[in-house]
Amino acid sequence: MKRFHQARSILVFPIMALLAAPAALAQDAGLYEDIANPDASFVRVVDTGTALVMIKATSFQDQRAGVTPYVVIDGDSEVQIVAGDTTVTEAVKPATFYTYVVGADGSGVLVTDAITRSPAQADVSFYNLSDVASVDLFAPMAKAVAIGGVAMGSGGSVALKAPLTLDFEVRDGDKVLATIPAVALVRREGVAIVFSGSAGAYAATFTPNELARN
Repeated sequence: MKRFHQARSILVFPIMALLAAPAALAQDAGLYEDIANPDASFVRVVDTGTALVMIKATSFQDQRAGVTPYVVIDGDSEVQIVAGDTTVTEAVKPATFYTYVVGADGSGVLVTDAITRSPAQADVSFYNLSDVASVDLFAPMAKAVAIGGVAMGSGGSVALKAPLTLDFEVRDGDKVLATIPAVALVRREGVAIVFSGSAGAYAATFTPNELARN
């Protein structure tokens, strides 16, 4: 199973202020600063319905909001992922971030995360684990879509100005399905926003990006 998908990011004029950031900002230490191999890849799993997940030889149980930390894949071109009763082997490229997204129907897809690690921005990733065919991540402060057209069982990413605290909404067209208040955006780090639920009962949560530490 080697499937890759990434939702488009809609960056209209009102949100440009959130995308822009001064080039002269000092670099923070950053979440990824101590990774020795610049060609390492990173893999995590987003699955709200499975208690046990394994990425390569690293296992996770009962993860908060269903988001595991990224596991550093050093020198491998393939990685084995176990999510519940499903075991898959996925191809990975060097210096790339991936999330294996398990949707509401239990099927999984490997999404390429556009993680920038910018010293002036924070990375926001958004995953649709609900039964809604397509949703947008909306930033009310900018009155604009930050990440648009995220299909069921998939995800998308955008880099936004940081440090900043923003509220977000998950929308289906003009209909607000869930809100995510006070998301703290930190320079050179990021958050994962997960939208889940079915039949009109929906929720959205956010989790700071983490790396698995041995």
